[in-house]
Amino acid sequence: MAFGRSPGSGIRGRLVFGSLVLECTVNRLLRSGAAVAAEARVNPTMLKTILFLIAATLVAPLSLQAAQPVFQDKTITLMVGSGAGGRQDRIARTLAKYLTKYVGGNPTFVIQNLPGGRGIPAMQKLNKGPKDGTLLSMVISSYLEAPYFGVPGADYNPRNFVYTGAPSTGKQRNVLFVHRQSGIKNLEDLKSRDVTLGALSVGHRSYLYGRLAAELLALKVRWVVGYTTPELYVAIERGEVQGRVNDAASLLAERPEWFEKREIIPLVAMTLPEELPPIPHRLMTGVPSIMQFAKTEVHKNIVRKINSTERLGGAMALPPGTPDSIRKVFEDALMKTGQDPEFRKEWESVVLEGHPFEEMFTARQVTDAVEIYTDWRPEIIEAYKRLAHEPPK
Repeated sequence: MAFGRSPGSGIRGRLVFGSLVLECTVNRLLRSGAAVAAEARVNPTMLKTILFLIAATLVAPLSLQAAQPVFQDKTITLMVGSGAGGRQDRIARTLAKYLTKYVGGNPTFVIQNLPGGRGIPAMQKLNKGPKDGTLLSMVISSYLEAPYFGVPGADYNPRNFVYTGAPSTGKQRNVLFVHRQSGIKNLEDLKSRDVTLGALSVGHRSYLYGRLAAELLALKVRWVVGYTTPELYVAIERGEVQGRVNDAASLLAERPEWFEKREIIPLVAMTLPEELPPIPHRLMTGVPSIMQFAKTEVHKNIVRKINSTERLGGAMALPPGTPDSIRKVFEDALMKTGQDPEFRKEWESVVLEGHPFEEMFTARQVTDAVEIYTDWRPEIIEAYKRLAHEPPK
């Protein structure tokens, strides 16, 4: 994807062109009228003024057309590959509210929900959509996986989409922890004994993270799956399972007393080393990154993938082949949105569960994240399938 912009592109370039046309027109008329002026004894300054006004009248439509915003009074559809009311829907509606303000021309944004099919219907429509900027879609990491895992209907190439940018949806904050009543005090304790860990289901992200940690740390784990989140919290308190992998921010919000009373022992974070701690809490100080235990390139690749989701939790994309000038309009609007205090306040409340807004990622940053996430070489697919989708033994 090309991200450069030619010096004369856009409205400014067309206005400069219009000015040059005006100047050239006046000069040509002056040369043509010089002889007439001399013969008729017309004041040269007056003649120049008259000719300038005539030329300006001829060129004015060009300048006015150039000054019109690209999306003047147009309707822009923003697709969401899930139902109304979910997190993706809230992300899209919050963005649309502010993009209406910052995309020139006062366009109307319409949210189109396409639930079902793991987001594939939205990606199919985006893949064949118009290239004039009137159709965009939210793109999340799970949509990027489908074509590489043989999911029916996923006949698109995620690398061909034209990404416009993305607001941060929060860094990787998942942590493997055990309850204090397990008797496990540190990683060495964990690695020296059998441990029972819970998860919502095979294939769930927390199951993938837990399986990854178990493999890298060579743990002896008995898995218990099939809980809802509230049920799993109760199971941990009852001692039915000793721990799990959980988003640290969500855990703090839902079980603050576990933090206050030090009822849990955080052991390893899915967060990259340079982004530790997973959340700013004294209980998370010194918790190591899972990357420190990844020895093979396959394992390191998977750790990088699960950390790229910060840029892929609210990414926006245009259909393949959309001109760079249109992409730039939406990228600029996203950057302005990220600086809007009202947006930041709303985003922190609606999306980040009270945590501070961190960054609006550029199109290049999102595209780079997509490149990392879609690196699905056969050996990586094999390992990912084993960790995420293989039932516990």
